[in-house]
Amino acid sequence: MNRIRIFAAFAAIVLLLAACGQNQDIRTATQPQEGTTEVSNPEPAEETPAPEAQETPTPSAEETPVPSADKDEDEEPKEEVKKNDKDVDLIFFMGQSNMSGAAGDPSAAPYVSPDAGEEFRAVSDPTRLYPITEPFGVNENNPSGISEYPGAKKGSLVSAFVNKYHELTGRKVIAVSMSKGATFIGDWTTPGVLADVSERFEKAKNYLRSNGYTIGHMYVVWLHGESDGIKGTDPAVYGTGLDDVMRPFFIGGLQKVFIIMPGRTIDYRDILLPIINEQMKICGESGYYAVATTILTRVSTEYMRDQYHYNQHVLNLVGIKAAESVAYYTNHNEEMIVYDYKNGGYIVPEGVDEESAQREQPLRLEDLNIDEIY
Repeated sequence: MNRIRIFAAFAAIVLLLAACGQNQDIRTATQPQEGTTEVSNPEPAEETPAPEAQETPTPSAEETPVPSADKDEDEEPKEEVKKNDKDVDLIFFMGQSNMSGAAGDPSAAPYVSPDAGEEFRAVSDPTRLYPITEPFGVNENNPSGISEYPGAKKGSLVSAFVNKYHELTGRKVIAVSMSKGATFIGDWTTPGVLADVSERFEKAKNYLRSNGYTIGHMYVVWLHGESDGIKGTDPAVYGTGLDDVMRPFFIGGLQKVFIIMPGRTIDYRDILLPIINEQMKICGESGYYAVATTILTRVSTEYMRDQYHYNQHVLNLVGIKAAESVAYYTNHNEEMIVYDYKNGGYIVPEGVDEESAQREQPLRLEDLNIDEIY
């Protein structure tokens, strides 16, 4: 009997301990112990929204760049895509002494980085590209064609042009020199000069294409007419001669000639006006020609070194203003509405909408750094 009682008491103790264990398990599942972080089957907390529902302030574009929506957080950062430095624009700088830079100063011309442009020397070394330095084209003399006397080139508008053009378009310029002082339009149509011009043009194209370059645009920047204006060349003869010079270029793929209108001499304010008017007429009648700038028609004579030539300050200014027009055409495939410094007002190219096209902003006296404008 005693054994039975002892066994019954032992069984009761076992049952009591089992019940206590069940209660402890329930408490553990519903009420986590202090200091624990994980909860089995937790109830959703109503007072704290899920992470995806929380609002996060969006920084402005000026503060922080917005990341791509489909970017993988673990993705390795990608290198920036580099611009193709083999995609270039080929520009020929042609004309007489003010294009050559007969009164320029290389120390006052801007530095040109290789990213902005390089020179192709079609005469002296057509096997490579060179940094653009002033005097630009000083080595490009062909005795049977375009050839300057020693020291004639001092500092040109080309460096300033290339820098501004690259700034506005992001494109690299390959620049080719084709200028010679004291030339009449008739000099440019002689067999020797025409052959030289054609050869420089073809050599530049062939070098670039054979070395993996893509030519996006081909232009001529033309500054000429002083000799013909002083001589009194018939404007119609000048216009015909200019077209004879440029025709082979157009056949070879040239897109447009941008004309920098000449200015004056110290003694005679309007002596070049017949040639200027003819150039204006050509630009108005033919889509192959465009006005680059008329700024030289308004520059004071105090910035002329001699009877015919402008100093480096003016040449830099002319290069910048011409580049603005050419760059606008590159970017928009439409000519800019250029300001007429000679007569006031604007020159509206044929087919350009006056309401939508960009107008050149004329410079003020303080921009020109010129005290006297006639």
